[in-house]
Amino acid sequence: MSAVPDYIEPIVGWRSWLVVRDGEAFRLHSIVYEARWFPRNELIARCLQRRFSLPWSRRSEHVPPARGCHCGIYAAREPEEAASYLEGRSWADSLGVHRVIGTVSLWGRVVECTRGWRGSVAYPKTIYVPAMRAPFRFTAEPADDVALGLTDYDVPIELLDARSSDPEDLVAALGAREH
Repeated sequence: MSAVPDYIEPIVGWRSWLVVRDGEAFRLHSIVYEARWFPRNELIARCLQRRFSLPWSRRSEHVPPARGCHCGIYAAREPEEAASYLEGRSWADSLGVHRVIGTVSLWGRVVECTRGWRGSVAYPKTIYVPAMRAPFRFTAEPADDVALGLTDYDVPIELLDARSSDPEDLVAALGAREH
């Protein structure tokens, strides 16, 4: 792993991931940005703001996450916030075979936000695989195959009950596990 964290312990928050096929393996991928999470390698944040800015506008160089910018790796404080990303459309939908939810450890530089945190370095802590198939155009992959395929991350992976079919049911099932 990389640099010493600013906190004694990593900050743990919630997030959802897209699951994509990578050859014969399954990999976690950001739902919102072009960022693939590789097993046993922390994800290091990079600011994409410069990439999307106009040529004549001045953008300061900075290390993510920076105040005044939206960069960094996001984690929600509550599972409800992360579960909201299990539904809806994303530019990456055509890549995905499933969506999962879980906890993520953030360390390095961490900025607290209204509904969670943005960090400079992250790695999954736990992965929960809903039985439901991800929405829209995803190719169907059985949830148990997805769960087995994500074991390369060396973190606890749980297959959620088939009755957890929408984000509200899922959050209730996660709440029961956390207590």
